[in-house]
Amino acid sequence: MSSSDAPSTTFLDDAPAVGQPTLTMPWSTRFLLAAISGVMMFAPWVNPALFWTGWLAGLPLLFAVRGTRLPAAFLLGWVAGALCFAGASHWMIDFMIHLKGLSWLASACLAMLFWLYTGLAVGFACLLYRWVAERLPRLDLLTFPLVVTAVMAVFPQLFVTDFAEGQVRFLVALQGVDLFGAKGLNIIMLIFSTLVFHFLQASHRGDRAAGCAMLTAAGVLLLWFGYGVYALNYWDTQARHWETTRIGLVQPNDPPRRRIPEPRAGFTREAPEEMLASRRLARAGAQWIAWPEARYKGYYDLFTVRDGYAKEVRRWGVPLFFHDVETRWLKSERVSYNTVAWLASDGVLAGQYRKVKRMPFGEYLPAFFELPGVVQVTKLFMGDYLRPLGAGTEHMQFNAGTMRVIPKVCYETAFPEFVADSIGADAAGKLLLFLSQDNWFGETSQPFQHRDMSIVRGVENRVPMVHLINNGPSVATSPSGRIIASTQAFSRAELLVDIPFSAQSGGSFYSRHAVLVQRCLYAALALLLLGALMAGRRSRRS
Repeated sequence: MSSSDAPSTTFLDDAPAVGQPTLTMPWSTRFLLAAISGVMMFAPWVNPALFWTGWLAGLPLLFAVRGTRLPAAFLLGWVAGALCFAGASHWMIDFMIHLKGLSWLASACLAMLFWLYTGLAVGFACLLYRWVAERLPRLDLLTFPLVVTAVMAVFPQLFVTDFAEGQVRFLVALQGVDLFGAKGLNIIMLIFSTLVFHFLQASHRGDRAAGCAMLTAAGVLLLWFGYGVYALNYWDTQARHWETTRIGLVQPNDPPRRRIPEPRAGFTREAPEEMLASRRLARAGAQWIAWPEARYKGYYDLFTVRDGYAKEVRRWGVPLFFHDVETRWLKSERVSYNTVAWLASDGVLAGQYRKVKRMPFGEYLPAFFELPGVVQVTKLFMGDYLRPLGAGTEHMQFNAGTMRVIPKVCYETAFPEFVADSIGADAAGKLLLFLSQDNWFGETSQPFQHRDMSIVRGVENRVPMVHLINNGPSVATSPSGRIIASTQAFSRAELLVDIPFSAQSGGSFYSRHAVLVQRCLYAALALLLLGALMAGRRSRRS
């Protein structure tokens, strides 16, 4: 055969699956399937009513990468991942506009770079999946869910990403996160996609081992949903028998500003508009009141502000939680913190929590971006928004009667293990209080995604949860994830919430063992990779 007659081989050529004939599919079809998968991945994050698409999101991608070589699997996964994150974080464009005042086009270009980077997580996951699947084809039902979940967990991103956070409308499916966290639900959702994928193929028919694997996967799904039905009923019943605690929430809807704004007309720093709303809430019976992360207040900098707050809170006789920037001198350096202050009913500062998990690029620069030459480029793009802040060192709890309030700030909601650590084994009587400022993202789906993220944290740890967002939608939930009260987004509001609460209840397996669950995930992936390596060596010897 002449060289001209030899078939060409590229990384896009189909590779025969183990034990199967060579599979052919037009590459336009493969890319279309990958794109559909990416859209189905982000749909629940943008619209929770589309939660069902998340359960099938892996199906088109599995068909797309079936029988491909490793580089092609990576490319198809990258397409799906980039589209997934572009849809889920479309608000990055608005964020850059508010952040730097850039044009829409420039902001879109920067956002696109971010989406291409984060999409690599799915690309690497597909590459690793195909590598393992070629060597361990009989473990295929486990390989795809485990690899995708683990790779997305370890891939360096700004925030942790979990498909589970698009499932807040599917409460039965959500309940199992109190055992295995959001990543456990990620695996369950991907198992469902993989099970449907195998069912739609003819290759499993007559293969007893494949049939047993499918029955095992179906059994795992049934156990997950069986537990979900039981747990949802249990926690809803518990909440109905608890007494309620009345709390007041103030949602000021402050616009985002890089500079310290002046108080609104008719108000002062000593008596801001939130005080007027809080006075009404106190008169209506609120047992404690909270304000969100919002504009600078001057509480830590100005004696007159501290004195004004103390007098007003003492007049109500109701504790107040609020956020402000705290500045301290440490080792001859001025250090600022994002701090939640707790004023007791007598107006005295009884406690404070300094934000531990800071926002990359907004509150600190990761080490790489502080290198000579790189830091100048970073500051060029981040501009005045880059406001380095110190990091807190410990969790705090504020005792409001028998309730132990665990405060967290902004995107600390995105770190499941960190939040679980704040609940821990001593969980009875705890409530999660998240205070956020999401106006930087404009009128997009981001605040809704942030809200849903916090709902999952409440279920993971089986405690009541309140997420007070500056521009809404603020929300309060029971330990089952059921919404008790909420506000409209992009509006000013004040809300009284009667939240079910028990001083004897709280905590979960996950809140006690979140690190163990995470390590088990990585250990399972390591065993899978080791098994694939050994299988590859045996096949080469034979």
